[in-house]
Amino acid sequence: MDTSLSPARLRGLVRLAYYVTDVPNFGDDLNAIVWPSRLDGILDERPDEAFVGIGTIIGRPEVRANRLHVFSSGAGNDRLSNWDGCKVVYWCVRGPLTARLLGLDPDAALADGAVLAPLSPALPRERLVGDRIVIIPHWETLDYPGWDEVARLTGFDLVDPRENPVSVITRIASAKAVLTESMHGAILADIYGVPWAGFATTANILPAKWLDWALSCGRALDLMAVPPPSAAPVFDRGRPPAAFGQRFAVDLEHALAFLRARTIDQPRAPTLWQRGKSVAKKSALARAYITGSGILSMSSERTADALAQLTSRLETPTDPAVILRQQERMLERLDTFRRAVR
Repeated sequence: MDTSLSPARLRGLVRLAYYVTDVPNFGDDLNAIVWPSRLDGILDERPDEAFVGIGTIIGRPEVRANRLHVFSSGAGNDRLSNWDGCKVVYWCVRGPLTARLLGLDPDAALADGAVLAPLSPALPRERLVGDRIVIIPHWETLDYPGWDEVARLTGFDLVDPRENPVSVITRIASAKAVLTESMHGAILADIYGVPWAGFATTANILPAKWLDWALSCGRALDLMAVPPPSAAPVFDRGRPPAAFGQRFAVDLEHALAFLRARTIDQPRAPTLWQRGKSVAKKSALARAYITGSGILSMSSERTADALAQLTSRLETPTDPAVILRQQERMLERLDTFRRAVR
């Protein structure tokens, strides 16, 4: 992969590329709001050259072109070899873990591109007045039932990350506090100065990606394991890396090793135990027995209690001066990109 920043290698217009599925996700869909206003006259539908922005999208097989310009993206979901054959220019990445994974200069680790959200005309410029606590589950978590009941029991507002990004971000900016399983829920709360706390209901949440962003802000990270309102997601995706109701820190070296295993190292053959679990997950009988027997002991009441406890452990948002500096550096880097393309 070509990681050069040489302007001589760049030419013409680029298309905007980001993760798009049938099920929307406001963090990914934020790309269509943040970048067009900043890259007016640059973005086009050119098929062979693409601008890759917000999201854990480095190595995404659906995002390919002869030349890729990576700007504030993160690694962790896909193997880097998926982009073999592409010329890739890394202008900046989400955080220091992604930079180390790719062998980039530490200066490449700027921030998540969502930091520019308050500078977008369609989004709030600053924190809004509000007195509601909001809950933001991961978009895949909402495939399972019980969250409306959790919201009723807690008296908190449920925010669906699959809704329009403007609506989701406005509700974040006007919240009293944010309890979030969505990484971009935490990122946007932090940017707008709203106290927040992160949680995980299953192993589907990848704390290493969160740490990549957190380190770009100069902060540590811990999350809380919260039991989901139904047993089905735990059966399907596994437990988070701590007992339910406990907080767990995310260690830098373990996070880097985890990301390396997912993106670079050769996949290991599944163990006998893992193969057995895979077979069990495909068994309708096993699923019905485990999720319906009470073995996993999940309920909306239990989820509500855990989230209520989480409100006493809110994170103080990052210093606004740090956010301002991230915005300034990202705009400077974006201006360099604009000049090179033109």
